[in-house]
Amino acid sequence: MPALGQDEVKIGTLAYRGLDQTLERWAPTAAYLSEMLPDKVFRIVPMYYPELNEAIARGSVDFVLTNTAHYVKMESQHGLTRVLTMIAKEQGTPVRDFGGVIFTRSERTDLASITDLRGHSFAAVGEGSLGGFIVAWEILRAHGIDPARDLRELRFTGMPHDQVVEAVLDGSSDAGTVRTGILETLISEGRIDAGDLRILNARTTPGFPLLHSTNLYPEWPFSRMPDTPDELVEAVTIALLTMPEAHPAAEAGGYLAWSPPANYRPVHELFRSLGIAPFDDRQVFSLAAVWRNNPAAIAAVLLGLLLLSGMASAKFMNMNVSLRREVSERRRVERLLRENQEQLTRQATHDSLTGLQNRPALQQHLERAIVSARQARERLAVLFLDLDRFKNINDSLGHPFGDLVLRAIGERLRDRHGHGETVGRLGGDEFLIVLEDLPENPIAHVTAHAESLLESIAEPFQGERLRDLYVGASIGISLFPEDGTDGAALIKNADAAMYQAKAKGRNTFCFYTQALTKAAKSRLTVESHLRRALENEEFEVFYQPQVGVESGAIVGVEALVRWRDPDHGMVLPGRFIPIAEDTGLITSIGEWVLGRAARQVRAWQSAGLPPLRLTVNLSPRQFLQPNLVQSIRDGLAQAGLDPRWVELEITETALMQQGSDAPATLRQLKDAGVRLAIDDFGTGYSSLSYLKRFPLDTLKIDRCFIRDVPNDSSDVEITTTIIAMARSLHLKVVAEGVENRAQLAFLRLQGCDVYQGFLFGPGLPAADLESLLKSGQRLASNPGTRRLQPVAERG
Repeated sequence: MPALGQDEVKIGTLAYRGLDQTLERWAPTAAYLSEMLPDKVFRIVPMYYPELNEAIARGSVDFVLTNTAHYVKMESQHGLTRVLTMIAKEQGTPVRDFGGVIFTRSERTDLASITDLRGHSFAAVGEGSLGGFIVAWEILRAHGIDPARDLRELRFTGMPHDQVVEAVLDGSSDAGTVRTGILETLISEGRIDAGDLRILNARTTPGFPLLHSTNLYPEWPFSRMPDTPDELVEAVTIALLTMPEAHPAAEAGGYLAWSPPANYRPVHELFRSLGIAPFDDRQVFSLAAVWRNNPAAIAAVLLGLLLLSGMASAKFMNMNVSLRREVSERRRVERLLRENQEQLTRQATHDSLTGLQNRPALQQHLERAIVSARQARERLAVLFLDLDRFKNINDSLGHPFGDLVLRAIGERLRDRHGHGETVGRLGGDEFLIVLEDLPENPIAHVTAHAESLLESIAEPFQGERLRDLYVGASIGISLFPEDGTDGAALIKNADAAMYQAKAKGRNTFCFYTQALTKAAKSRLTVESHLRRALENEEFEVFYQPQVGVESGAIVGVEALVRWRDPDHGMVLPGRFIPIAEDTGLITSIGEWVLGRAARQVRAWQSAGLPPLRLTVNLSPRQFLQPNLVQSIRDGLAQAGLDPRWVELEITETALMQQGSDAPATLRQLKDAGVRLAIDDFGTGYSSLSYLKRFPLDTLKIDRCFIRDVPNDSSDVEITTTIIAMARSLHLKVVAEGVENRAQLAFLRLQGCDVYQGFLFGPGLPAADLESLLKSGQRLASNPGTRRLQPVAERG
């Protein structure tokens, strides 16, 4: 109750999320106004639409705080006047606009877009709610859907918006719409999970931090009633405009500040386009009809207007000077307010020392990135960076010098690593980087980025004051979803991993999962040694014989790269080939293998040994190189080997990655004179129509299908089908991984042409294979023996 001598001022407030929540949200604002105007006691009166309409009609409130659509109607019907427009705070960002989101349950794959809503049930708060229905109506109509005609059911739940979300989640409605910010609030309150719902027509707008499905319109106005005293209105306006940014009332209200009233003309135009009150009157005034019916009255009115215009012109001339002065002053005030709003926006989202994003902005972005990654089933990484021994800099050189170092680090992070990621300062000497859109196997990508960050931090500083200063850093890494499903968990785990990096000696990085850290370190070691191996020619080419199934003679060799590391001995291909592929080194390795193997085969030909066909693998990355064909031409020309003795193996995966360009690339290779084989067949697309698109010569059956024949009926059926498919396309068939005579007998029965595997022998160094070729050995045909015998013994 007001104290003696105090007047009570009532603020009628729309309860769009519930009466208690509305009172809790806005009561601190009323308390602030009561404090600023001690002779008044301000009271929030939360009401739903019907009660608020009645209160406005009766004049039982002094001010009205309601949504934009309701204000426009009350403006027309009861003479409300907007005094201010709210600057809301969404995801830590100041906004003066809002819209709506149209959503469905995540598992509803049949509802991929707004056009799919035709014939389905749809829930909304009410037909008079701008963010709760009207903006969605506009977008539905833009997609050719009339809510009244094309939806199976249009259900209005009434306030609060939470009821719409519940209707969609429990399946009573196929889809629904709520005001922007509602879903994020429910997620932050733990009432729904981010993966439960999927937004249709999801859009982003610069400066607006939330996903939205609809167009955006001005935020809530703070309005006065016609009879509210001007002195009171002026005092309230000044109080709200001068409210400190960090005042508890703004924090509780979820807004940042208040601004002069926004332009609500877009809302008027929206209502007019949809025929919504107060713009639903379609009567047309016809001056011609009035003149025909009352010519004398019209003449009298025109004469009166002529006399009045003469009398008014002098007054208007005097008013014009005052009006120009008022307009000029208003523009100056609006410019100052706009500059102030931009400054407030910057302060709310950026660190004042480094200019990077601050902790709240980073956390909000991370939560949005997690929602997007969960919906798209993608990965993301959080890198927690802490400068090493930064306390020593502050203690020995002073905090001003430490601030200078932090600004320099901030510039370095922003300039070198800010593109495509969120980079910001958490506080002190701690920084955070969010990496999004990671590949399916993200370890290599994240490892490379962490290494690049450490190199960037360690570079010498420019400038006299920072010269000769060295700064290192430790980085902890967490991955979504493995190491956490929300922002707080990912940051906490990345922080823990950072301390592990410091414990290991600083100036390094660690993944939260130790196994990943070990794998990343191992990968870096292999990568650095690979580069050295190329320079020092530590690679060797081994040759695995390819043997005719019927003749038992060696008809070709497959070139296999081996790496003899001086420190670790022979390194298995399975360990270094994937890393070479990721880093792009595979292109240089592949070119080296082709050149070395081609020279060797040419040397065997010159020595008079039987001619052999050389098979060389093309990696997926090699196959995508634009200069592939010319590179192969040049390599074979330098080796002096006729291209007809070369067969290039390409995996199904590589063909699929190049997509529609693959047939053209293969034709160019055929024109260069080489033969083409598809490798590891059966593990990918494996379609007859797919094979017919490509000018292939050979089909290689993957070893996984050979391993259990003839004992496994499934593998028998698959292998038989593959051979039959190759025969129908007149392709030569090569079987990989043949290890026993039962497998060979089965392949001979099915009509396979060539095999390779340990039954005949593994890959051999060039000298050993040359000795084998000179001996003319073949695999004995007697099933009871595994010895090799000279060709002459078989006559």
